[in-house]
Amino acid sequence: MIDFKSLVQKESVEDAVAFFVRSPNGIGYPNLDRFYTRYRFDVISEGELLSTVIKMTDKGIIKGGESPLHYIKGPNWKEPKFVTEKKYGIA
Repeated sequence: MIDFKSLVQKESVEDAVAFFVRSPNGIGYPNLDRFYTRYRFDVISEGELLSTVIKMTDKGIIKGGESPLHYIKGPNWKEPKFVTEKKYGIA
């Protein structure tokens, strides 16, 4: 089982977002917001999550998915290092 709390608290916002969009269905911004509201509210209150998502979209790391506020892997997406190291219970 993946330890989302540790992942969100210890990894950079950019790496965490890259992890969450890795599935074929991607992730919606409201779901990202919930992870950070629960485990690291300062990222929300300081506007870091939104600015990071915008920056990652501009860089092509993530892109818009099926609906507004939904994100999937972009053409420049790379797997975060902690995934290859199998941290946080990632198999």
